[in-house]
Amino acid sequence: MAVTRCVCFQQRFADLLPLVRRSGWTTLDEISRGTGCGSGCRGCRPYLAQMLATGATCFRVAMDGEPPQPCPPDPWDRD
Repeated sequence: MAVTRCVCFQQRFADLLPLVRRSGWTTLDEISRGTGCGSGCRGCRPYLAQMLATGATCFRVAMDGEPPQPCPPDPWDRD
């Protein structure tokens, strides 16, 4: 199963990325202040960081402390 959203605030990364770019946010703290994402359980923070770094919005589950890797969305999670 791919990671595509902040579960706490029900925000899809695909919807967040355009907002992040329009708003000029470049840090996780700016995203958290603007949307709440990354401030709840904080589980999405590594994925948000990779979204900022790569522009990807869908990731494999991160394992063993490695950064999340982009992947194609699951069929049920496409626009």
